[in-house]
Amino acid sequence: MEGKSAHQVAEQEAREEAGVCGKVSKKAFGYFTYLKCLSDGENVPCVVQVHLLKFEKPLDHDREQGQRELLWCFCFEAAVKVDEPELKGLLRLLHERKSKLRQ
Repeated sequence: MEGKSAHQVAEQEAREEAGVCGKVSKKAFGYFTYLKCLSDGENVPCVVQVHLLKFEKPLDHDREQGQRELLWCFCFEAAVKVDEPELKGLLRLLHERKSKLRQ
């Protein structure tokens, strides 16, 4: 998104995709790749920069409401549910780091 930094884009995507807001880390947590299927059936490789968000509150109305199923779960549960192997790895890494902080 032209004129926005990566963490600002992540904040906007969190609002639009998940209907949540919070403080987004300026530093990227990691990256993952996937194939995006376009409306014409073409698959395009995409690289996603991941930023962590400290959840503050859900939005009353998000732009993509009804297009997504919202499911709250722990990082290790999310790692089981996602299909992208690299995203699974990032979610597992986040779980490990959070576990170490609790000790």
